[in-house]
Formats: sequence, C-alpha cells, structure tokens
Amino acid sequence: MPVFKLRLRFLNIFAVTFVAAFFLSAELPKASYIQGRVDVVDLSKDGFKPNTIDINQTLSKDLLVATGVKGRLESVSDRNYWRLGSDTMGIWYSNTSFWLQSGSILFCSQTKQEIQFSSLECNATFKGRGTIIIEATGNGGFKFIPLEGKGILTTAKGGSKEILGGRMLLVLGKPTYFGDAYDIDLMLLLRSSRLINAFPSTIPTFKKIGLAIYVQEINLKGKYDALIGDATTNENLQIWKFGKNTGVEPQNNHRSESKKGFFKGFFSKD
Repeated sequence: MPVFKLRLRFLNIFAVTFVAAFFLSAELPKASYIQGRVDVVDLSKDGFKPNTIDINQTLSKDLLVATGVKGRLESVSDRNYWRLGSDTMGIWYSNTSFWLQSGSILFCSQTKQEIQFSSLECNATFKGRGTIIIEATGNGGFKFIPLEGKGILTTAKGGSKEILGGRMLLVLGKPTYFGDAYDIDLMLLLRSSRLINAFPSTIPTFKKIGLAIYVQEINLKGKYDALIGDATTNENLQIWKFGKNTGVEPQNNHRSESKKGFFKGFFSKD
C-alpha cells in the first residue's frame, strides 16, 4: 500500500478516535429517577423561570437543578451514579463535574476517575473511585464524606490528601484548603442518610460500604471524633465532640447488638 494511503488511513483512524473520546468525556448526565418536586432553570435564557424536570432530560451546564423539600433526583449514566437530596441546588457541568450551591449530593463510581466538586467558594479534584457524599456548608465550602473508596482529594492551597472511608474532610476558602478531618459514624450515616435509603435502586458499592463499616469498627472500636453540624464561617464549625479524646460516649444503647445483626444480614445478601 502506498505511503500516502497509509498516512491517510492513520489520520482517519486518529480523527475517529479523537472525536469519540471527546464526546465520551463531554457526556452529560440524564435524569433517571425523579421523586417529589424537582425544577430546572435554563440559565442561557433571560429571566429566572423554573420548569418541572422531565425523566431522561439531559442535565446540561445551562440548567440549574433544584429539588424541593421532599424532592430527589438520580442520574445513572455510563459508570457514574449521582443523587441529589432534598432542598438541593446545583449544576452539572459534565458527568464528572458538579457545582453545589446548597444541600447535598452523592457520587458513586466503581472505576477510577477524575471528578471536580465545587461550591460557592471552593473547588476540589478527586482522583479515584468510591461512594462520596458532598454537603454544602454555610461558609460557602463543603463537607467531603467518603463512605468507602480509594483515591486522592486535591485543593489549590491545601495540597492533596488520601481519602479514608468514614473520615470527613472539610473543604474551605478561596483559594481552597482543607479544614480539620473527623472520623464519623458510618453506621449511623448509612442508617439515616436519605441519599442512600430513599431511592428505589441500590447503589452498586453497597457491600463495599458494609466492609468499610466493619473496618471502621475494628480500628476505632465504636468511638468517634465528633458529630458535625454546619460550618457558618471558616472559623465557626458547629460540632459536638465526643469519643477517644474526651472520654464522653455517644448516647446509643444496644449499639453493638444492632450492628452484629446488621453485619449478619448485610454480608448474607446476594
């Protein structure tokens, strides 16, 4: 085959591969499940006019998504699971980038990816895989709560930190840096979080979360650093400390027995 034809064939293959890769990386999520009131506002148009979202609607960077008091939304596309809790407002810039104005979201992926999480004041990059809850705080930052996973979270001013299931990181400021890290009760979070329990489908990493709870119980022996509220400013975090460093135990009777029953049922599931 002549050299010219070989080069032309190579260029055609390269062009097709490049275009396919571009559209794959630019893939936008769609609304797979909706419950309660969920509105969208098209920011590319004049005026601020909320419209009811439709199932399978593409969630583009021009759409501000807002859930009501009992509203919830799930998007499952490619390898990623996204969930919006109630009273949440944000924008998907892509299937790997989300801006959170208020409320809370859950992200879940079993494959290693690079994900951008941002809020009113902060921006952080996660490289890895896992099940993560992001919750906006009153100071414009957010809580980064990995339920399970493996990877690195990076900020502009705070450098990088390896994530650990059950260890919450506060993400603060502009330029963004890390606040303190706190070990939180994964079991309590799993039982109480509507981002996990209030959807008809089960996230694919559910057993991995169970394993993370088991590891946390062994390492921390049921004692945790804190119960976390809101952060109204970078210096003011609403927090009730207890556990290892204070000698104060959380009020939770029958906790060990309930966990034994939970693990027995958890790991016997298909």
